[in-house]
Amino acid sequence: MAKICDNTSVGMIIKNGDDMAIIFRKNYPEAYALPAGHVDGDNPWNVGLKREVREEVGLDVTQDKVVFKKDIDNPCKRENGSHHSWEVSEAISWTGELKAGYDAKEARWRNLEKVKELARRTEYFINKYAIPYDAVGELTVAIFGINPGEKKTDPEWKENPGLEPVWYYILKELKYI
Repeated sequence: MAKICDNTSVGMIIKNGDDMAIIFRKNYPEAYALPAGHVDGDNPWNVGLKREVREEVGLDVTQDKVVFKKDIDNPCKRENGSHHSWEVSEAISWTGELKAGYDAKEARWRNLEKVKELARRTEYFINKYAIPYDAVGELTVAIFGINPGEKKTDPEWKENPGLEPVWYYILKELKYI
């Protein structure tokens, strides 16, 4: 893993009928999320995206389409990782069996109602801290702290986590939640 952030992130929405591939992250920020990661110099970006999906959930995406592009203020654990240019795709076809990879404590198929339940948990923290949902960086810092080494995750979040703030924002913008 690179130590300096390249400020480019990719993510994948993978659906299996009414279910969506969801992971629980092992590392900062410890939250439910969709498969995603840094591009790390891969060109085109979908090379990095397919690598991240394979590493995080064991699936090989054979066809996808870009559904979201935006620069988002969201911190990461890498040096200079204060914002990311995001590109999110939706898998059209894929092969393999869903399984947690190196950066995931778990990987599961979750129906949209469960995803919305995780989103409602994130909304609790949006309200608790009185931070708009689109202030992703501010919400992330409020819940997890600014430095992953500080281990300042909100105790209520640790007890009952929700969707990672950046994924809450992306899925809200895409009208999944």
